[in-house]
Amino acid sequence: MSLKSRLRLSIVALVVTVVVALSVLHVHSVVESRFEDALELATIGGMQVESFILQIVDEQTANYQPPPETMADVKKVWSEIVEQDPGLASLLQKLTGSTPVIVEILVTGENDRILSASFPSLRGQKVQVRPSFDEFSNKWVWEKLQEVLTGSRDYEVQKPLGAPGEQEPVFTVRVVLNSVLLRSQILPSLQNLAVVSSLALLLSVVLAIVASNVAFLPLARIGEIVDRITRGEHVADGAPPSERAKEVAAVESKLNVLGEQFRGAQADRAHLQANIHRLLERLEEAVLLFGPDDRLIMAGRAAERLIGGRWEMMGAAMDDIFPSSSALGAVVQGAIHLNRGITDRPVTLEQTGAEPVQLLVSVEIVDDFVSHERRGTMVTLRDAAPRRQIESQLDVASRLASISRLTSGAAHEIKNPLNSIALHLEVLKTKLDGSSADAANEIEVIGREITRLDRVVKSFLDFTRPVDVKMQRVDLVKLLHEVTTLVRPEADRLKVQVDLRDEANSAPIQGDRDLLIQAILNVVVNGVQSMEKGGSLEIRTELASGYYLVNIRDQGGGIPQELREKIYNLYFTTKSQGSGIGLAMTFRVVQLHGGTIDFASRSGEGTEFQLRFPAIEENTCDVTAAPDHESPASSAHLA
Repeated sequence: MSLKSRLRLSIVALVVTVVVALSVLHVHSVVESRFEDALELATIGGMQVESFILQIVDEQTANYQPPPETMADVKKVWSEIVEQDPGLASLLQKLTGSTPVIVEILVTGENDRILSASFPSLRGQKVQVRPSFDEFSNKWVWEKLQEVLTGSRDYEVQKPLGAPGEQEPVFTVRVVLNSVLLRSQILPSLQNLAVVSSLALLLSVVLAIVASNVAFLPLARIGEIVDRITRGEHVADGAPPSERAKEVAAVESKLNVLGEQFRGAQADRAHLQANIHRLLERLEEAVLLFGPDDRLIMAGRAAERLIGGRWEMMGAAMDDIFPSSSALGAVVQGAIHLNRGITDRPVTLEQTGAEPVQLLVSVEIVDDFVSHERRGTMVTLRDAAPRRQIESQLDVASRLASISRLTSGAAHEIKNPLNSIALHLEVLKTKLDGSSADAANEIEVIGREITRLDRVVKSFLDFTRPVDVKMQRVDLVKLLHEVTTLVRPEADRLKVQVDLRDEANSAPIQGDRDLLIQAILNVVVNGVQSMEKGGSLEIRTELASGYYLVNIRDQGGGIPQELREKIYNLYFTTKSQGSGIGLAMTFRVVQLHGGTIDFASRSGEGTEFQLRFPAIEENTCDVTAAPDHESPASSAHLA
């Protein structure tokens, strides 16, 4: 890292430290202040309700005939006054609507029964137990901030009212606060703080750049020389040595020498790199090199599969290998005659007894550097099919990515109205408040359908998001043992015996352990659930042609012919409670690991899935040796 960069980072780090420290102090102050304000508002509201209750109780108790004699009669009279007084309910509604953090105010009597409330529909019900706001206020400030910003919860401030000399209160005024309303009071201050902090950080970056430029201005000339050397340009002499500092002149002189050496090394490196690059590009191509007399002097191995044996063609003339009467010969000899190279010219090569092959032909004229005379010709033949396949695959991949982005955006747009509909449905349910049983049933049906649709959209979003594959060494044998352990309860319930056969001592592959477990578990669970009357599920591993095969065979009813092309489709399922995601996810995970998945099924006899994963090539992997825990013929059984 350069000195200029270090200076800039030091200035930015200093400013960031100061900004963060001040921001933390300010956040602490703001949060504590807002909570104190909320507690004060709740306390004042409770005191107003208390004063009003005492006033109406004093005024109306004298009018009761006969006057209450015992304390039980007094409590009963007071409860009737509080419950029937319309002015108290009006006061509670007014206080709730005029205070930004109070969600409701309740007056409860004996047995926590609601006598009056800011929402009249709650009267007569038993009060819901809520945590105390005083206890919440005593928490650490960061705990309170996290709880307010990440959730929605109600807290209450209680104000007990009782008769003189009585230990038990007659009434309890409960002022309910909501964390969402507290959040609305805190967020504006935090947003303003974020803006100020961001401006301070931006200013620190600008200050760091200006300060570093000023501090390193004397070294600008040396930096320019280094940059020109890096670009391979000639470094011209600058100002006369008498006008430069002695140290700077000495450094520039040494840099000039290094620049000359660097350019020579760079030229050699470029020449060597060009040769290596050209060689690598032609490893899978048919390369033929002809001398000045147009006779073949060198041919690559790939030429044998296109135009015949290369050793038999050595020394043959250009006209014998590429006759001008053929389309390929006309292109090659035309380029030589015009002394002009061609690149990737498409040509159809006719073959006796075989299908024509589409080739891409390149002809390069090798000239002498001084006389510019032709010293040879290099002909390159390349099969055009793989290139077209790659272009087609890239085009399909691009289209799939575009469709994925489009569908993901559409799913997000669906979730926003769904959330709004669910919110308004809850408001409508509160307003109806049991006034119509039929309406309540219909609302419940709508709510369930909204929840189901939201779950479908969420699962679709999860499926379309890019998967973070954490590759590591995974042993498929051990992984399958874990899968059988996970499926044990379901197999026991359906009376299915799971038979795990380890035909390999170990099966090492590169993969994401969690994704592989989920993918294989989906197939195993499907096989177990397909045997509702019991049966046997066999899981077998084996090594074949550099791949480890995982075969999973059940004795279920099989997959109907008309459904076999749909089983990997997202959301397609034949189960009443199925989501239709399992096999689609398995297919995706197997592809991410460079493998394949296939199946064979017969109606009434069962289905066998085969998962193929590339094996890790190592000398220590003995697929015939018995594992430590059991012999090759042994198996793990689940009844």
